[in-house]
Amino acid sequence: MLACGLCGSDVEKLGRSARGTVLGHEVAGVLENGARVTVMHRVPCGTCERCRAGHQSTCGEFRELRITPGGFAEQLRATHCVPLPDTLGELDGVWVEPLACVLRAAESVPRGRVLVVGAGAVGQLWIQVLRRRGDDVVSVDPRPERLAQAHMLGAETGDSDTVAATVLTAHAGINDALHRLEPGGTLLVFAAPPDDVPTALDAVYRKELRVIGSRSATPAYFRDAVELLPTLVLPEVTTLPLERFLEGVELYRRGEALKVVFTP
Repeated sequence: MLACGLCGSDVEKLGRSARGTVLGHEVAGVLENGARVTVMHRVPCGTCERCRAGHQSTCGEFRELRITPGGFAEQLRATHCVPLPDTLGELDGVWVEPLACVLRAAESVPRGRVLVVGAGAVGQLWIQVLRRRGDDVVSVDPRPERLAQAHMLGAETGDSDTVAATVLTAHAGINDALHRLEPGGTLLVFAAPPDDVPTALDAVYRKELRVIGSRSATPAYFRDAVELLPTLVLPEVTTLPLERFLEGVELYRRGEALKVVFTP
């Protein structure tokens, strides 16, 4: 193991999931032969009814973890590795998995004017992916420094017009995401808290909105992410040794670190 990124899903599991739950899946590592790789922690079968329908993350085989004990360790066993090119920085492999998830989800987002709710690390990946395919992107975030970065990446900020689609990357923004949609618009839920979220469905009903979710990625998108990653502006990283894990989690929870990456 060279590094592992802290995902919001890891933080949500802390204190909630059963003992032995595997944490850490945004991996940069080196094989015994010196080859640089990242890993796929879940892999669909690719042939079942769910996979053929495009819902690979609901495939029965996808439930099976392909890594042990998890990325927050000195060594890791994995069944599915993805080679990394020399054009990537030593620790940049941690971005392959989240970018692959974005690339898969983006195929469900209608083209046009898209609002990205949340300009954190994942939101910044979204802005760049959508801009590259030709969308007009708007971003909202309560933190001025993150909005400034979103603007630098090509997103409009402070705009209040309606949009054809919204991408929810921040839990607290669901009501903003719904109300900014034009009739017939699409809300993509890319991040969701474990608890119920108070929201009125009146906007969904009256404007006949489409609400969809997207979770995780499949092998083809990992390969696409590896190819695209060297061309992106990567979000700022706070790198900490693994023994400072709890400190890193608190930095993330308080919003004081855009992205936390741990090294063994």
